[in-house]
Amino acid sequence: MAQVSSKKDIRSFQLDMLAILVLPCVSAWYFYGSRAVALIFMSVLSAVICEAVGRKALKQSSAIGDLSAIVTGIVIALMLPANAPLWLPVLGSSFAVVAAKLPFGRTDTLVFSPAAAGMSFLTICFPNLIFDYPQITASNTLLSGSAGSSLGFMLSQNTSISLSSVKAIDIFTGNYPGPMGAGCIIVLFGSAIYMLIRRTKLFISVSGFVTGAALIAICFPRVTNLFSSLVLELCAGYMLFAALFLLTEQGTQPKRPLSRLLYGFFGGIVCMCMRRFGAFEEAASFGILIINAVWPVIDKWLVKLLEKREVKQ
Repeated sequence: MAQVSSKKDIRSFQLDMLAILVLPCVSAWYFYGSRAVALIFMSVLSAVICEAVGRKALKQSSAIGDLSAIVTGIVIALMLPANAPLWLPVLGSSFAVVAAKLPFGRTDTLVFSPAAAGMSFLTICFPNLIFDYPQITASNTLLSGSAGSSLGFMLSQNTSISLSSVKAIDIFTGNYPGPMGAGCIIVLFGSAIYMLIRRTKLFISVSGFVTGAALIAICFPRVTNLFSSLVLELCAGYMLFAALFLLTEQGTQPKRPLSRLLYGFFGGIVCMCMRRFGAFEEAASFGILIINAVWPVIDKWLVKLLEKREVKQ
């Protein structure tokens, strides 16, 4: 997997991730106002505190300066509904740092994505809160719950949903119930462009992920129209957000470009399968954890295969 990096390299990586997260944060604030800011603040605060206290308790050197805890806190908050109670991101970020980050040492040697672990924990424990998305209203201070109205839920029920029954412009602009920072697809496109420019190697994994997810959406559609299936599956829930911010965890990235592409490709397939056959309308975080766990073994096999091929040539 990824090579051990210097503290300067880790901080530079996390600074870029924070820059990529700016647009989703602004989008969450635009649609949901101060409530979104409060959820992000509580999530980041709890992640930083757990990082500081945990490192000290384990007698490890402080890692607050690498900014990874801040990134984890923001990512978890943005996958939540805007009407979530303030303790929910606190619990998710605390679990992410304590269970999936501190036991594995440095930020660039992590086995699992901490944000994916935190979101999976919250999904298992509080599914009624995680998927209770508020309606978008003219006033961003009114947060009335509307469980069952998200694209992910409608897809999971195999309803007659299609691009002709929902407005595509509402989907792309985020004017539809969903995770507060992952629903505006145009914003995520902007983040993806920044990643392509600044972190091209990461984008290899992202493009593989989108390709794998799109393949499942087209080959095994849950709606009659294949184009509708492709657009709705990719835009529902936090699938694209997971590709940008969960799949790209620094410590889980393979070294070779081909391995990065395949890592993302099979990650997209696994996440789509978890969504199709799992118990929840969105399970991309579980899919990311699965691919995190199995890919090191596959990567070693792939490296040996490529080395043998190079020797023969």
